[in-house]
Formats: sequence, structure tokens, C-alpha cells
Amino acid sequence: MKVVKTVDAVGLILYQDITKIVKGEFKGALFSKGYQVKQEDIPVLLALGKEHLFLKSDESNLIHENDAADFLYHLIAGEQMRPTPVSEGKIEVVAEVDGLLKVDQDRLFALNSIEKVAVATLKNNQKVKAGQKVAGTRIIPLEIEPENLLQAEKLIGHKEILTLIPFKPVKVGIVTTGSEVFKGLIKDSFTPVVKEKLSHYPNATIAFHEIVNDDPQQITKAIEKMLAAGAELIFCTGGMSVDPDDRTPLAIKQTGAKIVSHGTPVLPGSMLLLAYLDGKTIVGLPGGMMFSEQTVFDLLLPRIIAQDTITKEEITALGYGGYL
Repeated sequence: MKVVKTVDAVGLILYQDITKIVKGEFKGALFSKGYQVKQEDIPVLLALGKEHLFLKSDESNLIHENDAADFLYHLIAGEQMRPTPVSEGKIEVVAEVDGLLKVDQDRLFALNSIEKVAVATLKNNQKVKAGQKVAGTRIIPLEIEPENLLQAEKLIGHKEILTLIPFKPVKVGIVTTGSEVFKGLIKDSFTPVVKEKLSHYPNATIAFHEIVNDDPQQITKAIEKMLAAGAELIFCTGGMSVDPDDRTPLAIKQTGAKIVSHGTPVLPGSMLLLAYLDGKTIVGLPGGMMFSEQTVFDLLLPRIIAQDTITKEEITALGYGGYL
């Protein structure tokens, strides 16, 4: 790049976006790359603290920040995503549909380990909405060596760092357990909590609901009936503690489902059970959901709704940051 004094820049073409920041009011590009400086712009630029400006040098083979941001965007973004217009050397990644955002954390770390590269994303396994920004790309200086971007391309290859799993329609069944609820001795206060949390997922339709006692045979029968009727996701509320009357885990096991985990290293919600049966999901919900605003259920729900298979190892890893 060439550097010139701002007072001598009239008629010259800017090689960078000039940012203006007013605390609490405005942040953005006041002048954009490619703008031809006019005489009346000089006082404005000086008021921004710009006593010198960058101009492009024809002798340089370095890559400008706008082009580098575009290059990085195409390395990380997957399907169902779009870029924002480049501004201040930055391009952001926008989700085009509601879904579950997956981030390859190891490859992201490797990418950011390359000198002068900066890519920021939302956390892995988050629910995102259409139109929401999920990541941003830029380089640290105004220009970058081509070798750095070639290294990034070789590292990432043809597999994007970001993946978006769209939320598809899913039929939900709720099996409310507990003899005290079944007999009408107390009001069911668990199911409303589940319904409220599912209300944030328009793709999830509660198609079935049945209240049964603590007899594991009855719970198993209710689960199997819902699955046969087309339910793809079953939530069993209650009966998950260590009390002798709590038999829901046995009832889920009797369906033939593969139990991935009964218990999680997350508090509250450590008694949650997750199981799969012929591509369908069965979840035993811990009683702590009735009085705790956030539990392990909230951590896993986006993945459960997206029907993204969860492994035992991933549940074990929830212990870090799992004290909610």
C-alpha cells in the first residue's frame, strides 16, 4: 500500500473503508473502499483522526481485506446460508432457514491458527432462525499474503466448517406418568412445561398425549401406541428418579429402544434418559424441569428437535459448563 497525507488526498481513491463510531448511536463505514476523496471530505476525515490514508499500490501482490473476507466466507459457509455485503473488511454469514447450527470446532481452531485470519462463529449445536447472523470473517490487517489464504484453503478443503440442519416437521408424543396424576390426586404440572418449551419450535407438533400410572407395562404400551401412530419423538414426563415407584426407564427399555444414556453430568437435569428406536427418539425427562428455568433438556432440545443423533461421548462432554 501507499500512504498519503489526508490533506493531499483530494481526487485519490480510498483503499479501505473508513469507520465512524459514535458510542451508543452509530458504527459503520462512513467512506467505502473505492470512494474518490473530495475537498469537502478532508475536514470530516481529519475529525475521525485520519491524518493519513491508504492507497493501492500497483506493485503489491497482497490481497485486500474485502477480497480475503469473501475468500474465507466461501471456505466456511455451507448450504442454506448467504453472505452479507462486505463492509469494513468483514463479511457475515446469515442463516436462510430455521435450524440447528453445527460448527466444526477443531477445524475452526486450525483455521484461526493461520496468521492474520479471524473467523468467529456462534457456539456449536445452537438453534438459529432464518435471517440470523451466525458467523463473521475478516483478516486482521488491511492486506494479507496469498500464501496464508492458500494455506487456509488446503486446510479446510471442500468440507465447510458451518453446517445448518433445517428444522423439519416432527410429530411429538407426550407420555405423562405418575399414579398421583393418573388418579387425579394432583394436577399435571409437568406437561405444560414441556409444551411451553416446544412452543418455540413451530415445526414440532404435539400429536399425542396420554396420562398413565407408574406401571411400566402401561408406560411401554403408551409409547408403542404413539410410535405406531406416527410419532417421531416421544417425551416421557416423570418417573425418572431413584425412587422405587419410578419405573419409566424400565418402560423405555422394554420398547426395545437403545438407551444412549441414563444420566448426564449436568445440573439440574442429571436424571435425563435418551434413547433411540428405529430412527425415532425417546426421552425420559427429569423432574427438575418443573422448577428449574434451565436444565440439560434445554441444552439438548435443539438437537433433539432437529433429529440430530446424540452420542454418549457428546453427553459426557456436557459436564464442562454443565453446572447450570
